[in-house]
Amino acid sequence: LAQPRWRISHSGPPHSHSAMFQDGGAIHVIEGPDAGDLELNEGEYDVEPDVIVSKFKKFVREFAYGTAGTGAQNIGTMKYRNQLQQNCLAGDYRLEVSFNDLTTWEDSEILAHKLLTSPTQFVPLCERALQELYAELIRAGTEEEKVPSIQLQLTCDADLEGSSDKMRPKKIRELVASEVEQLVVVQGIVISVKRSRHKARKVVIKCSSCENQKDLTVPAGFCAAHVPGVCDGNALRGGQLERCPNNPFVFVDDLCEYMDEQVIKLQELPEHVPVGEVPRSFDLYVHNHNVDKCSPGTRLTAIGIFAATEMSADKQEAQQRGGAGTVKYSYVQVLGLDVAQGSMGQDALKLTAEEVEKFEQLAKDPNIREMIYESIAPSICASSKDSVGEVKKAMACLLFGGSPLADDATMAAAAPVKMQEVKDITRIERIG
Repeated sequence: LAQPRWRISHSGPPHSHSAMFQDGGAIHVIEGPDAGDLELNEGEYDVEPDVIVSKFKKFVREFAYGTAGTGAQNIGTMKYRNQLQQNCLAGDYRLEVSFNDLTTWEDSEILAHKLLTSPTQFVPLCERALQELYAELIRAGTEEEKVPSIQLQLTCDADLEGSSDKMRPKKIRELVASEVEQLVVVQGIVISVKRSRHKARKVVIKCSSCENQKDLTVPAGFCAAHVPGVCDGNALRGGQLERCPNNPFVFVDDLCEYMDEQVIKLQELPEHVPVGEVPRSFDLYVHNHNVDKCSPGTRLTAIGIFAATEMSADKQEAQQRGGAGTVKYSYVQVLGLDVAQGSMGQDALKLTAEEVEKFEQLAKDPNIREMIYESIAPSICASSKDSVGEVKKAMACLLFGGSPLADDATMAAAAPVKMQEVKDITRIERIG
C-alpha cells in the first residue's frame, strides 16, 4: 500500500482551502471547510472524528453496485447496506468492506486516506458508525436495548505485479519501521496457528470500598487496559464518604465483554526469499470473526495494521541492552483475511469444471492405485529384486491416509513419529 502524498493549497477566499494528494499517479483535490474549523500541522489534513463517522455511514448507506451482474446483483443495489442488514439479522455481526470501493467512491477520499495512514485511530470510529447504523436500520421499532459490537473487515484486490487498479502487497522483508501504524497488505504461508483464547474487550471494575463502578475499553491487539490506582468515588459524592484505600478496584467478571483472539505465524512465500537466505516469518493477530479461518500450510493475503508494542525481555537480553527491560515487538493486527489455498478443508482451491471431470474419471479407473504408485519418484524404477515398490506404496499411504488431529497435544505426540518416517524415507537409495 503506497502512502499518498498530501499538499495543502490555499485558493479562493482567504478563509478557505483545499487538500491535494497524489495516489497511484492521479491527483485528488478535496475541498475543506474554513481554516478556522480545523488545524493544519505541517501539511496534515486534520478531520474531526464525527466527520469520519458521518462519511462512513453515508458510504455504507449509499454505495451501490455500478456494474451489471456484480455479485449476482443489479445496478443500483445497495451493496453494504444490504450486507449489514442480512448479517446482523442472521446473528453475524460484521461487515466486509472492499478498500478498493472506498478509494473509488466519490465522497470517501479523505476516509480512505485516514484508514490508510491512521488505521488505529479511525477503524474504531468506523465500527462505532456501524453500531449507529444498526440502531437506525435494524433495531428501529424493536424493544432491543443493547447494541452489539460489529466488526469491520477490510478486503482488497492484491496483485503481486502491482497493476494500476490493484494494491501491491508488501513482502515481509519490506515491513520496516516507517510502516508502523500504517495499513499494509502481506502475503505468505501459515506455518503455525495457536489455539484461540478469550480476551476482555470491555472490563468492568468496581471499588471494594464505595462500590464506584467504571467501564474500561481494551483496544484490539496486544494491548491491555490501565486500571486506576485511586478511586474518585468520594470526590464525585462531594467528599461525604471516607477516602478509599489505594488500589481498591476489583473486576466484575459477569459484566465484562469478551472476544476470541488468535496468533498466526506467517512465513514469506518461497518466491520472495532471495537465493541463499532463510525464510522470514511474522506474527498475525486475528480476533472475532477472523479466528480459525486457516490452518498450517494455508496461503493467504492479510490486510491489517502494522503495529509495535512492548514485551518483557529475558535477563540475558536485558543485560545486552544495558539494563533495558523492554523491547519492541512488531506484528500485524489483521482486519481482513483472504485465504487462497488450504483453508481448513473448505473449497479454497479453485477447480475448473474440466479438472473436476478429469478427477472423477480417474476415480473410476480400476488401476488408479498403480498409477499413484508409479507417479511417486518415477525416475526410481521398482523391480522384484528390491523393495522400492513397497516403499512407494507406503509413501502413498502416508500422503492419502491419516485423520484430523484433535489438539496441539496430539500433534506434538505425533510429530516425532512423522519425523522418523521422513528420515527413513530419505535414507532409501536406488539398488542396482
